[in-house]
Amino acid sequence: MKIILSILVSVLIVSINALDNQFLHISDVHYSSAMNSLLYNASVMCIGPQVTKEFDHKEHDMLIEDTERLNLPTNGLYGRYGCDTNQLLLNEFTGDGAGHGLPNGPWSESQSTLAKTLYSAYPNTPFIPTIGNNDVFPDYNSQCNDSNLQFLYETWAQWIPTNQVSSFLYTGSFVAQPVPGLTIISLNTILYSVKNKNTFATPQDPCGQFAWLEQQLIAAKQSGNSVYIIGHIFPGLDPFYLQGTWKPQYQTSFFNITSDYQTTITAGFFGHIHRDEIRSIQFNNPSLTNNNYFPMFIGSSITPVYFNNPTFKQFKYDSLSKNVTDITAYFSDIYISNLKGHMNWTQEYDFVSTYDIDNQYGIGGDQLNSLMERMITINSIFNNYDNFRSGSYLSDSPSMTCLINAATIDELNACTYISANVA
Repeated sequence: MKIILSILVSVLIVSINALDNQFLHISDVHYSSAMNSLLYNASVMCIGPQVTKEFDHKEHDMLIEDTERLNLPTNGLYGRYGCDTNQLLLNEFTGDGAGHGLPNGPWSESQSTLAKTLYSAYPNTPFIPTIGNNDVFPDYNSQCNDSNLQFLYETWAQWIPTNQVSSFLYTGSFVAQPVPGLTIISLNTILYSVKNKNTFATPQDPCGQFAWLEQQLIAAKQSGNSVYIIGHIFPGLDPFYLQGTWKPQYQTSFFNITSDYQTTITAGFFGHIHRDEIRSIQFNNPSLTNNNYFPMFIGSSITPVYFNNPTFKQFKYDSLSKNVTDITAYFSDIYISNLKGHMNWTQEYDFVSTYDIDNQYGIGGDQLNSLMERMITINSIFNNYDNFRSGSYLSDSPSMTCLINAATIDELNACTYISANVA
């Protein structure tokens, strides 16, 4: 049986194959029913003016300027750099959630079309979705027990376990156990975003989700299960703005909780930034175990809207420990795909061999932290990492390896200072 973890729109899709211990991680499909990459080349997300007049264009002015400056190809059959996912790209991949900045009608239509396409293409494949910021309307508007959660449940009902419906309808979170010994916790991270302007009855624990999270971790530990935490927005620093992605008090609460279960939590899987990245954040009590760091694998995106090639990743895991043992990334060059008339999916890298990782005990936080330390002193390792971030399109990283293990600006500055002296 194959299973897919999915962060729709900005969703993560992971498909687990119990027979060969593999799963897929797919993030940020951003399908838009209003998008036309053949007709429009200088409009927001390649959406026609009859739709874009209803919302603010300013966020994507830079994308439009880059499209013109770089003289990108006019054939947008399978998409275009600077555009969200169109119907042909969706059909080729049968990927992920709603497009950016859509008015309510096209937004709900895109959500429904995506879910129906996925279910039709993979009727016997369990998908494990998690809510992205564009999966709610308006953007980032996530609240307890609201109409967004009701709509998403009606759209995703086939993927929400029956005994998790009440939890999902109230918080947007749920638990799944796709294979014996593994608990997957789908967390509604939009509640914690710095861009979520809502107020909550319990401001220190929006919708009681932190208390719920700890209950799930206790249950998994008592059952001897390993845990994957999936969410859309990872806790840490945005690589482009160098600002926290979560409100500080919520990030602190999350790491306080997870630090008590560092032998239970195997990995985290996230999306949102449309870049293939890793994070390795030190637990609060690293002396308690050899698992000193929380490993986070951040998926790139299917949509090429932020000047990247579509990518997804295949993970291998150990059948007993559920530790990740290797990662294979695949990408499709949009320019070549349009020339050939089909999506040109190609293996991009194999994590273990590319970065010379000792995976005897899996790829955990300690291994990711050691990789970061090697990036500081060996430029070629970081250059590979930076190239893969955008699906082998254009490198755009502010050369900061320290982002990998910095959860705050203070930690980033301290690491950067040390790195400068080491290098």
